[in-house]
Amino acid sequence: MWRRLRRRTMAPSRPAIYPEQLGLVLISLAVIAFGAYALIRAFV
Repeated sequence: MWRRLRRRTMAPSRPAIYPEQLGLVLISLAVIAFGAYALIRAFV
């Protein structure tokens, strides 16, 4: 049991984002930030 758990948890994992996805992530964050800003401006 311990051996199996150790193999799963301490194994090298894949990166959170790959370099090719960086542009998509930045655009997504910008769109989310703009949406939050617009929502706050609408209610204030």
